[in-house]
Amino acid sequence: MGSVERGLLRQGLRYALGLRLVVVATASLAALLLGTAREPVPATAMVLLINAWNVYYAVRTLRGAPRWLVPADVTVLSAVCLLQVWPAPTDGGSGSTNWVSAAAAIALVTYPWQLGTRALAVATIAVMTADIGGAAIADPDGWLAGLGLASIPIRLWMVAEVALSWSLYRLVRRSAQAADRLVARGERIRRDTAVAAARRDDEREYLAALHDTSSATLLMVGAGVAAGGERWLAEQASRDLEVISGPAVVSQREVDLVGMLREVVRHTPLRVRWRGPAAVPMRAVDAVMLSHGTREALTNVVRHAETDSAEVAVSVVGGEAETVVVEVVDSGRGFASDQVSEHRYGVARSIVERMTRIGGRATVDSSPGRGTTVRMECPRTAPESDDGNVEIIATRFQRGLLWATVAINLVILLLLDLPKLLASHDAYRSVAAQYVAMGGFVVLTLVVAAGLLRRRGLGRWRWPLLALVFVLSAVATESVPPDQRLGYAHWSEGNAGWTVVLLLLDTRPLIFVGVLAGHYLMTFAQTVLGADAAITFAASVNATVIVLAFQLGVGMIAIVLRQLAVSSARVARAEEEVRTTEAVAAQLARDRRERYADLAETTVPLLSGLASGELDPGAESVRRSCAVEAAKMRRLFAEDATVPDPLLHELRACIELAERNGVSVTFAEFGERPTIPTGVRRRLTEAPLWALATARGKVRLTVVGSDGTVTVSAVTGRPTEIDPFPDGDGVHTSATVDGDRLWIQSSWQGKS
Repeated sequence: MGSVERGLLRQGLRYALGLRLVVVATASLAALLLGTAREPVPATAMVLLINAWNVYYAVRTLRGAPRWLVPADVTVLSAVCLLQVWPAPTDGGSGSTNWVSAAAAIALVTYPWQLGTRALAVATIAVMTADIGGAAIADPDGWLAGLGLASIPIRLWMVAEVALSWSLYRLVRRSAQAADRLVARGERIRRDTAVAAARRDDEREYLAALHDTSSATLLMVGAGVAAGGERWLAEQASRDLEVISGPAVVSQREVDLVGMLREVVRHTPLRVRWRGPAAVPMRAVDAVMLSHGTREALTNVVRHAETDSAEVAVSVVGGEAETVVVEVVDSGRGFASDQVSEHRYGVARSIVERMTRIGGRATVDSSPGRGTTVRMECPRTAPESDDGNVEIIATRFQRGLLWATVAINLVILLLLDLPKLLASHDAYRSVAAQYVAMGGFVVLTLVVAAGLLRRRGLGRWRWPLLALVFVLSAVATESVPPDQRLGYAHWSEGNAGWTVVLLLLDTRPLIFVGVLAGHYLMTFAQTVLGADAAITFAASVNATVIVLAFQLGVGMIAIVLRQLAVSSARVARAEEEVRTTEAVAAQLARDRRERYADLAETTVPLLSGLASGELDPGAESVRRSCAVEAAKMRRLFAEDATVPDPLLHELRACIELAERNGVSVTFAEFGERPTIPTGVRRRLTEAPLWALATARGKVRLTVVGSDGTVTVSAVTGRPTEIDPFPDGDGVHTSATVDGDRLWIQSSWQGKS
C-alpha cells in the first residue's frame, strides 16, 4: 500500500467519524429542542447515550478498534432504531423523518471507510431491518403504510446513500492507488537518475580527492619536494590512505564546517591565518566539498606559490537564502589564470567543478607576482525542490472525486428523483417545469462529465452554470404546490444541491459551503413564503440533514484530498529520499570497493610505505615509483569519453605533467585511429607514461595510426632500470636499448 492510499484511508476514516459525530448531534439535538417526542425522558436519555457512544466509538476506532467494536456499534444502532417509538414525534405521520433515521443513515454512510463489502452489506441489512421494525413499533396501525410511497424516499435514500458512499470510497481509493503508481514510477525514475548522478558525482569527487591527496603527495615525492623522514609526509600519506578507502558521503545531516576546515589547516605545512566565525553548521555533503576544495587550494600554495603562508577566511552572507563563502588567499608568485591549460585538473575540475556540482560556484583570481585568491561559495541549505508529486496526487484525487460525484448525481436524478416525478404528475402546477428542471440537471452533469473526459475544467463557465442551477431549482420548487413542498413530490428540495456540489468541488471551502447553504435557504424561503409544508419543521430538519450531510461530506472529502495531496507528497518524498539514499549508498559503496581494488596493487603499497616510514622518499627508486604512479593518476583524471580523441587528451595531460617536472617533450601524431576502449588505452599508454615520468632530459613521443593499428612510442635517455611491461588486452609492448637511448613501443590492432 502506497503513502497516498495510506494517507487517504487514515484521513478518510478520521473525517468520516467526525461527520457522524456532527450530523447525529445536530439531528438529535434539533429534534429534542424543536420537536415533541412521545416520551420526552427516554428520548432525552437516548440522545445523550447515542452521542456519548459515538464519541467513545470514534476515539476507540482512531486508536485501533478491537474486533468487537463494529458489531457492538451495529447492535447499538439497531437498538436505537427499534426504540424510536420514544423519540417519534407526536405530530408526525408515517412519512415523517426523525433523528433516528438520520443517525442510522449517516452511520451507514461512514461504514465503507471501516468495513469490507460483505461486512458493509450485513451491517446495512441489520440496521435497515431494525429501522423498519422500529417504525412499525412506533406506528402499529400505519406501519404498512410506512412502507408505501410516504416513506419510500427515506428508506430508499438510506440504501442509496450506502451504495453511493461505497462507490465514492472505491473511486477515490482507486484514484489514490493510481496516484501511488504514478508517484512510484516517478520515484523509480528519479531514484535511478539520482543513483546515476551520484555515481558520476562520486567518481568525480573521488578523482578530485585523489588529486588533492594521493596524487599531490606522490607528485611531491616524485619531484623531490619531500625528502627524508619528514613527519608531515607520513601523516599526509596516512590520511591519503583513508581517503582512498573511505566511504562516499551521501548524508544530509548537518556538521560544523569550521571544525572540518580547521582540521584541514592543521595538517598543512603552511602557516595559515584564520578568519571567520566559531562555527558554521551546514549539510555534511556540502561541508565535505568545501573542505576538499580548501585542501586542494592549500596544496596548490605548497606546490606552486613559493610562499610558506596563506589565509583561510570563512563567512556567511545573504538573508534567508544564506551562502557560505570560503576564501584561500596567498601572497605568492601567482599565475596568469587565462593561460591555464585545459588539461590542468586542479583548478578547473577539482575546485570549480566540485562547487558547481553542489549548486555553488568557485572563482580563482590570480596574476603573476600578486598572489592568488580562491573563492568558493555554496548555499547553506539545499533548495526545496519543486515536487511534482503534489500535482500528480491532487489531479488524481480531483478526477476520482468528480467522477464519483457525477455518478452520484446521475443515480439520484434518474433512479431516485425521476420515479418521484413520474408518480406525482397530478400534484404539480406545471409538469413541464419539473421535466425542464430534471433535464437541465442531467445535462449540466453530463457537461461536467464531458469536461472530465477531455481533461478540461469549467473555467469561466462555472458561475453561469451555477446560476442556471439556482434558476432550475427555483422553477422546480415554484411549480410544487405549497402544501406539497418538502414532501415526496418535492424531489428537487435537496437533491438539486448535488449539481451545486459537482460545480464547486474544486473551489475554496467557504465558497462551497456558502453557495450550497444559499441554495437550501432559497428553497426554504420559497416554502415559508408559500404556505404550510408537507412535513413539520423538525422533520424537515432531519430530512435535510440526511441529504445535506452527505453533500457536505463530499465537499469535506474534497478539502481533505487537497490537504492530503500535500501531506502525501511530503511523505512520499521522505520515503523516496530514504530509499534513494540507501540505493545511492549501496551503489557508491560497491563503486568505492572496485576503485580501491584498482589502486590496491600500486598506489596503496606506496602510500603505506611512506606512512609507516618503510620507504625513504629520498631514495631514487621510491621517487621513480611515486612519479610513475602520479602520472598514472594524471592519466586517470584526464579520462573523458566526451572529448574528440581521448587517447591524445590523456597523453597531453601526462606530457604537461612531465614538462612541469622539467622534461622537454617533443610530440607528434600521424594517421587515423579507430575508437579505442578505455582498458586498451590504459594498456597502450602504460609504457610511454613510464618513460615520461622517469625521464630526466628529453622525450620524443609519437602516436601513429595505420590500417586499424595504433602505435604509441617513446624515445628517451637510457634509465638505470627498466620496469617490465606485460602484454594484455591485445596490446604488445617492446623495449629496445640502443646505446644511451631507450625506445619503448606499444601497439594494438583494432578494426581497420
